[in-house]
Amino acid sequence: MASTWSALQIELLETGANSGTWGTATNVNLGDAVLGEAITGSATVNFPSAADVTLTLTNSATTQAARNLRLNITESGAGIGYAGNLILGSNCQIEKFYLIRNNGTGVKTIKNTSGTGVAVAAGKATLVYNDGTNVVDVLNSFSSAILGAENAGSIIPFYFANQAAFPSASTYHGAIAHSHADGAMYFAHAGSWVRMLDENTDVTVAQGGTGLSTLTANNVILGNGTSTPLFVAPSTSGNVLTSNGTTWSSTAPATSGTVTAVSVASTNGFAGSSSGGATPALTLSTSITGVLKGNGTAISAATAGTDYVTPTGTETLTNKTIAYGSNTLTDVVGVTATQTLTNKTLTSPVLTTPQLGTPSQGVLSSCTVDGTDAVGFRNIPINSNSAAYTTVLADSGKVIFHPSTDANARTFTIDSNANVPYPLGTAITFINMTSQVVTIAITSDTMYLSSAGTTGSRSLAQYGSATCIKMTSTTWLISGSGLT
Repeated sequence: MASTWSALQIELLETGANSGTWGTATNVNLGDAVLGEAITGSATVNFPSAADVTLTLTNSATTQAARNLRLNITESGAGIGYAGNLILGSNCQIEKFYLIRNNGTGVKTIKNTSGTGVAVAAGKATLVYNDGTNVVDVLNSFSSAILGAENAGSIIPFYFANQAAFPSASTYHGAIAHSHADGAMYFAHAGSWVRMLDENTDVTVAQGGTGLSTLTANNVILGNGTSTPLFVAPSTSGNVLTSNGTTWSSTAPATSGTVTAVSVASTNGFAGSSSGGATPALTLSTSITGVLKGNGTAISAATAGTDYVTPTGTETLTNKTIAYGSNTLTDVVGVTATQTLTNKTLTSPVLTTPQLGTPSQGVLSSCTVDGTDAVGFRNIPINSNSAAYTTVLADSGKVIFHPSTDANARTFTIDSNANVPYPLGTAITFINMTSQVVTIAITSDTMYLSSAGTTGSRSLAQYGSATCIKMTSTTWLISGSGLT
């Protein structure tokens, strides 16, 4: 029995046919040249002239362009730029997908011998479907561009030429669609397609915006219900925003006016009132007599002897300062006169440049020079330092002491006269109790070593003691034991 052929023109081997070649024929059918073309094959279709090209299928187990999945369109010669048809001719009126790639410069329409076909622009590719009668675009061959169950789950957005092409918003509630005509996205809700906001959409007042794409610079925005807002321009410099009870405007501030009434709250002993007028007179009255005092929030009468001293009263002055000036002091020794205090007690007096002189009798007890060190030379105050140290004016007459607990070499420096003007005769002693050398230096003045007359910094050994005495404003003399 003779073989038959499928719609793709693949040989269907019958029983008893192709004796001795049945295996070879089967291998050809299943190979790249036949069935492979329909599944993954690619064929080039050239337009060599300005004329349509027709593809056909024949009963042959050989490679055929119309059987391939992908058709790659090219142009040559007079066919370059030709806008024509690629026709699926004899035996091609079958249901089949094609991937079309137009590498030419002219539009090519893929069609059957009947039907309108699908136009593929130059340089573009598309997937088409041959339904046996016509070649259609794959997407447009579906009955609806919405994929998914109605009102259930996510809906995939699809392209539409315009809003008129949208499906029913009621049927596809919640769907999203793109309108190419106005370049916008819409979603279906409450039976209508609602435009979604984008960078080119003015947000309306109802949506929380102004409905405007621009705002006038430096203007004040006024609400206008659901309508577009109103604006108030600054107008003249110095203007203020004023209300007439209905709206706002930019006006010049008032420079004059009339006070129609003035009242004073009856509190803290005050009361008062005034009649109207351009410059009304304000009269105040109070029940408070004498001297007034305030506490930050109220006014009341001051108490004599507690809040103030009466002209004839007696005042005990403790830590008080009397500013003489034009004051008249009665029964008080004059400012420049001498006052003798006998058996008097001064409570924490402040003495300004006092001249105590040398008392012939009596003892000064509990007196200090600086709050710590006693008056006179009953002892040598010690200033212990466990770090590098530069002397100060208060170190005059003291010992700069390097304790045994600081086993580190240190430098003690006498500051310059420019920084610390020690009085002539100032003596500063240095003691080192550690095995580490203490260097005695001077900032910029001159320090002479006693008897040798050499200058410069000196080293003080353990248990060494040295005293430095200021001779002139910029020279010192140092001497001691353990000093080199």
